[in-house]
Amino acid sequence: MLIREAQVLAASPIVMSPIGVVIAIVFIASIMTVLGWMLRLPKETESTRTAAQAVRSVNNLRRILVPLLNINDVTDRIVALAAQMAQYRDGHVELLAVIEVPFMLPLNAYVEEDQRRALALLDRAEVIARRYTTNLTKRILKARLAGVAIVREAEERPIDMILMANSPTRIRGGMQQLDPVVEYVLKNAPCEVLVLSQGQRAAMLQRAGGMEESPVAIG
Repeated sequence: MLIREAQVLAASPIVMSPIGVVIAIVFIASIMTVLGWMLRLPKETESTRTAAQAVRSVNNLRRILVPLLNINDVTDRIVALAAQMAQYRDGHVELLAVIEVPFMLPLNAYVEEDQRRALALLDRAEVIARRYTTNLTKRILKARLAGVAIVREAEERPIDMILMANSPTRIRGGMQQLDPVVEYVLKNAPCEVLVLSQGQRAAMLQRAGGMEESPVAIG
């Protein structure tokens, strides 16, 4: 009985209705369209090429040098920024304190006050940086000129980017002046330099209990 039913089914022709054929064709076409859309690469334009180059350039900035010039809120912010950049790029932060030794003293002279200040700068910066990354080092360098020492450090490591805090100490005609160390690094650094600057108005607000920074300068 089963054999006979199987023979009957095998002998029965497959009936395909026109509607079924149309539905099958539409279904296959829609699947192919979706797959083509998913696999299609967007057309590259000048804007997309520029954006891609900018992203790759920034992502390559992994070794970051942070010279510590002063103990203030602007320095704290630049340290935090450097640590966050290193965190998201699996990078490394080098915290650097430079002790400027006067020319009348030997370069290896020990000045307790300067040493204590440099250690305080490094300790404060390390506490901030370790909230975001543990991949950091800290160093103290003795040099005649801090700017020269920072540039040499960036050349020898090598460093991909220098992040600095500018705390202007001179005001002429109401105009903000760059810290001489920051100015030297901007002109001579072998890598990109980003400066977070506290403006004149921000300095007045800070003395009054507030805080505000001016836009960053990139060199």
